[in-house]
Amino acid sequence: MCSNKINMNLNILVTGAGSTMGQSVLKALLMSKYGKSVNIHVTNSEQLGAGYFISDRIVGRHIVPVAKDTSYIDAIINICKENSIAGIFSGTEHEIYALSNAAKRIKEESGAIVFLSRPEIVDLGTDKYKTYLAFKKYDLPFPETVLFDDYKKLLDITGGYPIFMKPRISSASRNIYKINSEEELFAKKFADSENIVLQEFLDSDIEYTAEAFCDKEGNVAGVIPMIRNLEYGMSYYGKIDDNSEVINVTRKVAAALKPEGAINVQMRIVNGRAIPFEINTRFSSTECVRAHYGFNSVEAAIDNYLFDLPVDLNNWKKGMFMRYWEECYFEENDIPGGHFDINTVL
Repeated sequence: MCSNKINMNLNILVTGAGSTMGQSVLKALLMSKYGKSVNIHVTNSEQLGAGYFISDRIVGRHIVPVAKDTSYIDAIINICKENSIAGIFSGTEHEIYALSNAAKRIKEESGAIVFLSRPEIVDLGTDKYKTYLAFKKYDLPFPETVLFDDYKKLLDITGGYPIFMKPRISSASRNIYKINSEEELFAKKFADSENIVLQEFLDSDIEYTAEAFCDKEGNVAGVIPMIRNLEYGMSYYGKIDDNSEVINVTRKVAAALKPEGAINVQMRIVNGRAIPFEINTRFSSTECVRAHYGFNSVEAAIDNYLFDLPVDLNNWKKGMFMRYWEECYFEENDIPGGHFDINTVL
């Protein structure tokens, strides 16, 4: 698509109106150069979701099945066809697999581009053991990682406890434990051995998450680091800074994996070295924060993947942020499906 069509009637779909990730993507989109003219459609699996009501640029509110439902992709394609959707942003962790796997079909049947990495990269970013194997292959720093039954192998490498126990596939910081003994290891086992990873303990309280954005040629267009405090799996407050070690390591990760669009790398600083321990191959719940400081990955995705424009995200600023509760107001007939029974959520 050529750049002289950039002022066309742009229709964008954002899923996950009820999630912090979806709402952050929406805010970044509204902050972009497209924000005053774009027609936004949003989806959710429930009738209520704050993302339905945060802007008058939202022209379509749609209820869709949950992502694991076999009819989910059909529903997304129908919305795209009926509303001439040009691009789709996933606003929940649960939807990235379904949308990435169906991206080719969605494009063929509706013309819409899914702003997610190809399935093998999404899979790699979701599965911590596969992440470890990939980082080892590319000679990237990463804590030693084994599946649960190989715990003695890890102890031989690290010299003993403590170690970390984590779900092999998870989100929102659930079931993550610092393990100090074999007795504690088995007492806190929360799933089958194949679904638990054990990691070398990174002895540091300094934790970063950094986002890199890659264009559709696989080039790294920019990296922005953030120190943050998590509450309920969400960044509650934090600071954008210019740690060169974090930037360099994140750039190496993105250059090796070549994701489509955004990749977020979580790492700790140990003896001055940035050591990644997890990646998320998707947009995040802090897209709006990064956009405020000049790193708008949502705008970059539209620029590059829809309009073939070059993107440069290296001119961001440092700063801090914190989150707070905010209300949205609407009429009952604004809710998808019309009537809403408040007793269903009380």
